[in-house]
Amino acid sequence: MSPLKKILFVRPTLGYGGADRVTLNLLKGFDRSVYDCDLALMKAEGEFLADLPEDVKLIDLKANSLWSMWLPLRRAIISSKYDVIYSTCGGASMPMMLAIWLSGFKGVSVVSERNILFPPKKNKLKRRLMLGIKKFLYEKATWITAVSKGVAEECVQILGTSKNKTIVVNNPIINSDLLEGKEEELDNEFFQKFDKIVLAIGRFEWQKDYDTMLNAFKGVLNRKANIGLFILGKGPLENHYKEKARDLGIFENVNFGGFDKNPFKYMKSSDVYVLSSRHEGMPGVLVQAMACGVACVSTDCPTGPNELIESGKNGFLVDPENSEDLARAIEKLLNDEQLRQSFSSNAPTAVSRFKEKEGVDSYFQFLET
Repeated sequence: MSPLKKILFVRPTLGYGGADRVTLNLLKGFDRSVYDCDLALMKAEGEFLADLPEDVKLIDLKANSLWSMWLPLRRAIISSKYDVIYSTCGGASMPMMLAIWLSGFKGVSVVSERNILFPPKKNKLKRRLMLGIKKFLYEKATWITAVSKGVAEECVQILGTSKNKTIVVNNPIINSDLLEGKEEELDNEFFQKFDKIVLAIGRFEWQKDYDTMLNAFKGVLNRKANIGLFILGKGPLENHYKEKARDLGIFENVNFGGFDKNPFKYMKSSDVYVLSSRHEGMPGVLVQAMACGVACVSTDCPTGPNELIESGKNGFLVDPENSEDLARAIEKLLNDEQLRQSFSSNAPTAVSRFKEKEGVDSYFQFLET
């Protein structure tokens, strides 16, 4: 029997984001007859930390920032005999490759891109500098993983990565946690208060564009009164969005529900799910919502949504930052039960590649080539 291949996964934390959940699912679902996996975190903290499998060794790098984590990571690499070092975070990929380069590691290195390479609203000079560093370091990587075809194309076109080294992976999102979680009874007064519920889930950050979401919901309420908007999440702009809801006069119809490890019961109990992002990589929460069979409306932002939704067949796509189009799409679904049911029936098939086994396999199978 051949020895297990030893892999070190690298991330900042195991917080409340989609990539954190994906990493946890990978560490739960990998083939233990083939691999032995450790996890190195910039800081050993986060909402999902307690859910880490017992057989996964946790290495706390105790770093204060992503860029300062390269030194303790280098020490960890030198002190252990890893076959593969694997990032599941775009931001952690660069310090990981720096640590690999300076440690003399000769094994397989895998970096990760999980969002577009040119996010709006970022300093252009800083962006060019970061892309230059990333291009230099990624040339030394064995594999580059991307969470969507769109992100993979950007890696090839902008970073100059080889098509043969750039792999699209499908996040293992549809697992027992989702399938069992969506059947959990939802006891929530807000859901009982309104005729219909619109649901949104995600961090309170500029990227997620809840400004457009709230403006659109205001438009829906102007024509259809007894509707509630339930938002799960937390983040730096939470107070801003709460104030905006008050300013729009819709606060009584909006509930900010905080973080919940089981968002799936909310999805199953909602009438419409809305993703209002300005940009994504591959929006895991949209995959989850479609898997739970809720009718979805998403912005056709770069990248990911148009790889999931065929507009008019299993969901609606609208232009980013267009509150009027978003409102019309939401209202059309709220008013048409037959259309909602059609989207609900068609959506799960469109995201079947994100089932646990298929997703986990996509992260590991190329390591054998």
